Amino acid sequence: MNDVTLNDGKLKPASSYTSTSVHEAVKLRISEDNTVEPQTVPEYFREICKKFSKLPALVWETSDGWQTATYADYEQRVEQAALMLLHAGLEERSSVGILAFNCPEWFFAELGALRAGAIVAGIYPSNSAEAVHHSLETSDATVCVVDDDKQMAKVRAIKHRLPRLKAVIQLHGPYESFVNQEPGYYSWQQLEKQSFDQHLKEELLRRENAIYPNECCMLVFTSGTVGMPKAVMLSHDSVVYDTRIVARNMPHVVVGAERMVSYLPLSHIAAQIFDIYLAMSLGGCVYFADKDALKGTVVRTFQKARPTSMFGVPRVFEKFQERLIAAEAKAKPYSRLLLSKAREAVAEHQLNTIAGKQSSIYGTAKYWLASRLIRPVQQLLGLDQCHTFFTGGAPVSPELKHFFLGLDMPLGDLYGMSETAGAITMHTQITNLYSSGQPVMGTEVKVFEPDVNGCGEIVIRSRSNFMGYLNQRDKTDETIGEDGWLHTGDIGSIDGHGNVVISGRLKELIITAGGENIPPVHIEELIKRELSCVSNALLIGDHRKYLTVLLALKTKSDPETGRPLDALREETIEWLQAHDLHQTKLSELLSIPADLKLPNDSNALSAALKINAEPKLYEALEAGIKRANEQAISNAQRVQKFALIPHEFSLLTGELGPTLKIRRNIVHAKYAELIERLYK
Repeated sequence: MNDVTLNDGKLKPASSYTSTSVHEAVKLRISEDNTVEPQTVPEYFREICKKFSKLPALVWETSDGWQTATYADYEQRVEQAALMLLHAGLEERSSVGILAFNCPEWFFAELGALRAGAIVAGIYPSNSAEAVHHSLETSDATVCVVDDDKQMAKVRAIKHRLPRLKAVIQLHGPYESFVNQEPGYYSWQQLEKQSFDQHLKEELLRRENAIYPNECCMLVFTSGTVGMPKAVMLSHDSVVYDTRIVARNMPHVVVGAERMVSYLPLSHIAAQIFDIYLAMSLGGCVYFADKDALKGTVVRTFQKARPTSMFGVPRVFEKFQERLIAAEAKAKPYSRLLLSKAREAVAEHQLNTIAGKQSSIYGTAKYWLASRLIRPVQQLLGLDQCHTFFTGGAPVSPELKHFFLGLDMPLGDLYGMSETAGAITMHTQITNLYSSGQPVMGTEVKVFEPDVNGCGEIVIRSRSNFMGYLNQRDKTDETIGEDGWLHTGDIGSIDGHGNVVISGRLKELIITAGGENIPPVHIEELIKRELSCVSNALLIGDHRKYLTVLLALKTKSDPETGRPLDALREETIEWLQAHDLHQTKLSELLSIPADLKLPNDSNALSAALKINAEPKLYEALEAGIKRANEQAISNAQRVQKFALIPHEFSLLTGELGPTLKIRRNIVHAKYAELIERLYK
């Protein structure tokens, strides 16, 4: 890849490929044979709306039924939103925070903010008020768009601590009395009815003309290992470029006839690219699910939309699997047997296709018949017209992939991250069930410092790479160098066919089955802060449906060997006494042997599985975890269950490494059976 700097008036002059300020531009890495011209998002949007003006763009449900907006309507609503935001006080190069579930107004607000020369910062609706404050303060928000009265209450409680925040606009009712009455509080509907003068329209045009493709357009908040999330800065060019490249890699699409459903959080880069930008690039129509989509109602929207393409995190497909298995269990024995045989035949055909084997006439006929028997299952999910199934955000188990192969719904992996503005590998033409496919056009992927097996950290260089972390130069320099290679923190390899294979993570981030990034250290410290009796708290939840935690109580240790002893520490005894518990030894408290043969792993696990403490201890620990959960950034970061283990972590027993860092893989292996109990 050659570094070409275009200074022909389309790009803002820049001296570096990275930046940590929204007021700076960056150089772009444009290869000589690249056919994607730099564009701002507003330029791209105008082009799309002109091209597909009469086609349906957005469909959503109201109390009056389903409503449809064409691309011409879409463009008009975005312009009105831009004027509304200017009227409310949106400052140039400041941000619009959007704290809402997916809806057409989110799209209007985002694209309107970008037309007005601002930056978009999505905020998860599940965030606490303190996490919302962090996002609005970090992003220099001058306007915040909120969903309803519950989200408005969060912002109203913190607005006095945000001197730059001029306006809060509520999308949906019910409304408190101060909305549209007190300065700085608006309802979207009232603003949308207003007419704005020519002066404001001229200001909007001036701002739009002052935007450059190599400036920041979006902030995506992503978790670190501790503390509040970092703000990933994405340029207009990175968003448009990734969208165009992903669109080119989409199989079987019919431009102007694609249908998609928006239901995953738009604060996440995957939903941003798939729902907003990829949909428009294909002239597609987006249907909006309701707020309970991830609790099961998304199927109702699928049945209405009959989507042609779908993206879901693994947990979504797991929920579909659970629903289908439950429905099948109620069917008559003959029907269950017939469906089982049909799934086997379809899976066999899919596996042959993946392996590149030619089916016989008999095999083709068997597949044709079996696929007809499978079709009612696809119709039950509303996915009978869906030709492309993508999954990403977390690893997918082979069992889940095989299950959906049997339903004629092969799941293609996408690999990417907020820092790459979306997908950088796409497994569209599936050739195996273990990889994330090959890099998309214009993306370089290599393994940094590979071991003897060719495994190491995956690093990426692409034009879509992020600008930097807002106001965090050190973190930016740690992640992406001036040479353009972005360190992902993921461990993997590249097979002989050029497929990227992800095998683990360097970072300690937990990625749940729902695709949410969880910083374990932060949550573990919250728990220990609430429970002074706890020495070690180890969070579990990677690829799981919810979070759990293993707790070790504070005991004394042998000063020479470091071996954990049975005697409780004084602070543990004091904490116990405050809860009307009077034991002084761990064995008495947990009803386990006093002479565990440490560091024998089987002894530790055996003791852990037999712990039978007094109910008062469990109640007190649970109360502490609940207090910690109240400080969680989102619902996904709340701990659902816990288990006690029979000794503290130590060097001698293997849970701590030479620098006294927790060796999480060792703990996971030692207590694997106990952990599995927490998920039953």
